[in-house]
Amino acid sequence: LKVSAPGNEQHQAWSEACQVHSPSKSSSELAPVLAFHMSPRSTDEYAEAAPLISATGRLMVAIDELGYGRSSNPVRSCSIDEIADCGLAVADELGLKRFVAAGSLLGCLVSISLASRYPERVCGTVLTNLYHYRAKAEEASSSAESVGAEGTPIPDPWTLSADGEHLIDLWKRRSSWLDDELNTRAVSDELTYLLNRRRRYQQGIRIQDASAFDFEAAARAVRCPVLCLRGEGAASVLDKFGLDFSGQFDKGVEMLADADVALVSPGSINLINQDAEKWAAHVQAFLDAKVDNGGSADAARA
Repeated sequence: LKVSAPGNEQHQAWSEACQVHSPSKSSSELAPVLAFHMSPRSTDEYAEAAPLISATGRLMVAIDELGYGRSSNPVRSCSIDEIADCGLAVADELGLKRFVAAGSLLGCLVSISLASRYPERVCGTVLTNLYHYRAKAEEASSSAESVGAEGTPIPDPWTLSADGEHLIDLWKRRSSWLDDELNTRAVSDELTYLLNRRRRYQQGIRIQDASAFDFEAAARAVRCPVLCLRGEGAASVLDKFGLDFSGQFDKGVEMLADADVALVSPGSINLINQDAEKWAAHVQAFLDAKVDNGGSADAARA
């Protein structure tokens, strides 16, 4: 797939940056799904769920966002809207005229960006663990410094330690709710992200922080049906860290004109992996009721 990345019109992001789940018997009446992962994950976030969606006859395409998974780093600083436009370019390459945008945490913002700016293309939106990020200074999260190979300071809060403690910390971060296999996959994704981020920061390249995205303006511009899935476990964990997930989830939902809400239990932050069958069931029921049967999926493919 040839996809234009910010700052380089000739940049190529080949198909390994996408996981395409094609049904054995597809239906042109079912709207395809473009899926965007949370930070710091990859298309692996949909590894268990995507086959369940495609088994119903629906095409599902999971995309590694710029700087994550197998996607390359952006060649200049870019916004969440520009990352979303790369997803739209994937849809164009696949000949998808109209589609459902699905996201998780950061991926929710990518999906909202697409739905708000391209209403003629996005016929439905699925938002998992939606979070209305509080506004903060754009550079606040990168004020700390690490040290590069030549002893050159890098404006990156991830500090490397000689005893490997920085790697152990990645494992401990989710070990209380992930099994060893899934935790290994999550750590691999985060390590890829952190190494990419160090390379970007060395070059003075930034990806817009989620808190700098104009969530309210984008959310209020969304006119397609929306499903907001809230993980019960995600809320309890993040609330303990003072992030007020419950309050910020509700605030985000209030800004969406046509939103259904469903609770997933146990529903950790990684519920799309861990509760794949429940996630897929909620999504399929929503698409059946609000998207496909509503006529929005007609002529989904060009």
